[in-house]
Amino acid sequence: MMKEISRGHLPIGLATVILIGVGACGPSNPPKAPTPAIATTIVHRGDFAHHVDSDATMEAWETADLYPKVSGYLSDVRVDIGDHVKAGQVLAIISLPETEKELAEDQAQLAAKRADANLQQITLKRQEQLYSGHGITDQMMDEARAKASVATAQADLAAATVQRIQTMLAYTKIVAPYDGIVARRLVNQGNFVQAATAGVTTPLFTVENISTIRVFAEVPEADAALLQVGDPVTIHPYGSTGKDKDIAGKITRFADRLDSATRNMRTEIDLRDTGGHLYPGMYALVSLKLNQRHNVLTVPNTAIVAGPSGSFVYAVENGLVAQRPITTGATEEGSVEVLTGLADGNEVITDAKTAPPIGSPIKTTPSRDP
Repeated sequence: MMKEISRGHLPIGLATVILIGVGACGPSNPPKAPTPAIATTIVHRGDFAHHVDSDATMEAWETADLYPKVSGYLSDVRVDIGDHVKAGQVLAIISLPETEKELAEDQAQLAAKRADANLQQITLKRQEQLYSGHGITDQMMDEARAKASVATAQADLAAATVQRIQTMLAYTKIVAPYDGIVARRLVNQGNFVQAATAGVTTPLFTVENISTIRVFAEVPEADAALLQVGDPVTIHPYGSTGKDKDIAGKITRFADRLDSATRNMRTEIDLRDTGGHLYPGMYALVSLKLNQRHNVLTVPNTAIVAGPSGSFVYAVENGLVAQRPITTGATEEGSVEVLTGLADGNEVITDAKTAPPIGSPIKTTPSRDP
């Protein structure tokens, strides 16, 4: 009869076998850790530029303050602020009745002098005929020539006097120097105005040529060396809303010297055919693209690691993490120019801090670098 063996008295060898058997019944292969998904960037070629933002002011292409050159009363004021005028258009008239009477007298004297000069020329021709036939003496011939010469000179002097008075009367008309708009009117009909030569500095009108608007921007010293005529700019007038309000332009000229007070360089952009929506005196934000280069490779600056032997990025090759040494150029707004080490279409890890060890398999979520 077999005896019942208590659990606490099993032979050592048998207990060992049982324990091993129990252990062998567990899972033989532990579960693998999931492959991490890492954000990557597809490297591509594109334009690269240094961006500079600057506050700017808009001004008219030309501005002229119109002063009187003669003193008198304004008998007529024909324009007001906001009026569009043409070159040569009369804006106001100064009354000079005394000068007008003087002109009439001088014109009458001119007519008399010219008549006398004509008579002396006729007489001279007759005297020349007589002189050729020995009908008059040399003395008489010389006197005839002298009278004709004096009469001609007196007529010329009378003509110059009339021209001078006419010029003075022309100054009584204040005219527009070019096509433009009346920006200021500082006088009224009946006002007495004095010639600017008398020391009075208040103009009668201000006329502005707004066919082209000048945009003045100030570029800091650190960026001034990059300025080039023709570089693209974007102008956003303050007060406008939406991207449709942005205006594309190009650098037209710059001062080529720094302001001694601000250490900025005056830079101008000319805007033509603005449609009348831009006004002198407006403020704007100007974004300049300097040192622009085309067809260059760029990566996010977060993708680059600066090591003791140079810079490198973590690239994805055949689904595995690889280290790629690179050389870099300029940095702008979170992007870095890559000179060597990468090619168009390569895939790199966007944030090098999240890169797994080299050789690790990864799943990627690629996006094109903007």
